[in-house]
Amino acid sequence: PSPPIQPLRSQGRARDLAMPSPGKPASEPEALPEGPRRRSTACAGVEDMYASNARALNNKSYEEIRGDFPMLCYCSPNAGVGTADAKLCRLTKGGHRGRLSLWTKVLWAAPLFGWFAAKYLKIGYMKKFYTDDYPRASLGVIAFSSVLAVLIDAFTDPKMAVWTDSLRTRFGRRRPFVVASAFFYPVVVVFSWLPLIVGSGLSASIWYGVFHVMYALADTLFMMPHEAWGAQLTPIYKEKNSVWLWGDLLTNCGICLGMALVPLMFVSAECKATPNDGCADYPIIAAVFSLVFMLAALRLAWLGKEPDLGAEANPRSKPKFSEEDTVPMLISTFMNRPFRILLLSDVVKALGQDIPFNVLPYLAAWVIGQRCFQSDMYFGICVMINLICGLVSLPFWSWLASRFSKYVALCVHIAAIGVSSFLFIFLTADSGSCQMSYMGLVFSSLFGAAYGGTFLLKSIMADIVEYDTLLTGGEQREASYFMALDFIPKFMQIPGECVPFVAMAYLNYARPVPSSTRPACSATMPDPDAFCTAFYTNASAPAGLCSESMSCDDLVANGVSFVCNLANGECGLSQNSGVQWTLALCFSLVPFVFVMIGLAGLYFYPKEARDEQGQQQVLAAVARLRSGESVEDPWRPGSMIHPAEPPTE
Repeated sequence: PSPPIQPLRSQGRARDLAMPSPGKPASEPEALPEGPRRRSTACAGVEDMYASNARALNNKSYEEIRGDFPMLCYCSPNAGVGTADAKLCRLTKGGHRGRLSLWTKVLWAAPLFGWFAAKYLKIGYMKKFYTDDYPRASLGVIAFSSVLAVLIDAFTDPKMAVWTDSLRTRFGRRRPFVVASAFFYPVVVVFSWLPLIVGSGLSASIWYGVFHVMYALADTLFMMPHEAWGAQLTPIYKEKNSVWLWGDLLTNCGICLGMALVPLMFVSAECKATPNDGCADYPIIAAVFSLVFMLAALRLAWLGKEPDLGAEANPRSKPKFSEEDTVPMLISTFMNRPFRILLLSDVVKALGQDIPFNVLPYLAAWVIGQRCFQSDMYFGICVMINLICGLVSLPFWSWLASRFSKYVALCVHIAAIGVSSFLFIFLTADSGSCQMSYMGLVFSSLFGAAYGGTFLLKSIMADIVEYDTLLTGGEQREASYFMALDFIPKFMQIPGECVPFVAMAYLNYARPVPSSTRPACSATMPDPDAFCTAFYTNASAPAGLCSESMSCDDLVANGVSFVCNLANGECGLSQNSGVQWTLALCFSLVPFVFVMIGLAGLYFYPKEARDEQGQQQVLAAVARLRSGESVEDPWRPGSMIHPAEPPTE
């Protein structure tokens, strides 16, 4: 049996949760008090408002629900003309009746649009910009910086989680961090695109590393409090899906703009080739995206509401060890069995699922080639198709979760990611017929549709956090759990961040030849590839024709060949087979293996926690426990949870 736990204190509210009035049966919902505290005349009680979707909430009064979830809307179309209730529900036929308005969901999700637009502009173009363009950064330094950033990010996450969960200010637990990130994030993003300040070579490599680490800190500063805020918006099972779906929707829209549409439309050819006087397009675009994020984050901080938890960080007696330590926090979350299984599955899946995004720009340029499309254009089209299909698939994943359960939908989502990743192993260099190029676009659409269900994991996490409230006697540790969900998987991202680039360097990855030395070629030539090969391997070729550091003969000795990039109308090089196979395997077989192992781990997820009924049982158990009853753990039948006596001084 679980050890005794202490009921949650009312924290300034009128009474403990689920305490019936004297002389009234516990099962009968309390009538609303008359007067200004009753904001709506449409509902006779909480039971009428939540009867069909969240019966476990019937044990709470209006004041208690408003205190725990202050962003729920209680407006009613039957309210008096001119009242705040009537105004709020002007566009909602049946009234919100204690649920989240669409405006509230968008308010919370809006910062994700600008955040991910800037993030995926960085993911999609920055590394290739630093390695192939004028910064000439070292692949080794970039790989080391990626590892260092992950380590620093991982070890600062627990401190941030404890800080935002335990913070008690008149501004709330999450709002101060959202405001701070609104100013810190734009500075980091814009300056990371300006290596011209320090020059090329080693100095540019160090510049990349410094701002890559600072970006990881900015991620911790914003994402953890923001996700924790989203987890505490609503107690209703299906409405949580809607909250995270809106987050995913605006995330995908931001990614589509940052990784596809805006770069294709506004980044000049000079920035995509080999500029020697700097590139202003990327920092300007990053600044615009950052400004959009700043405005949305400040709007959320100004209009968003948080529960009033009082001045004390923890109503229980303090433990002998510090809960702010990384290991105790991870152990405390790891003792939650459903979370433990979900985490282990996500850890294995993380080994492979993030690799494709890091190597996709190189896959487009060096595996498929530039016979039919310019590599940057093809990359942008792939991303755009990927994200559009992800957006289109969102209703399907939401329907699947509502029709069956979040658990079933999550399993289908993970299986779809694995299968769609594996398909890329069939891609080879395009011969000029465009068959491989179009096949890659089809695979990208399937890959995007599979990724449309990413919001399901966060939605299930919100249910697990409520289960933790039962196990801990009422503690609200949203940020701690979302931190723990990302902590160990971040270490698993290290292979995806650095192994492909270390392998490419080991296998003699060749930088593109300078644009000034690329002769024109076309399909009208008898053999355009032979023309390019003869041009670069000519014994009388001047020094620096292929590279400042290597001769054309050295490149040929490393397995590099020269081809005519018909889409560009000029000669270029083709990487050796080792580099090409590394890119292909990192995008296909490696993700497939690890994603499917992660799927197999979900078999052990508790059956009692797989549907809506299990979540309602948790809410009911929390209400009964707070009223002083001993309850059976609904997700671990046979295990009893007992209320504890308040600690004595």
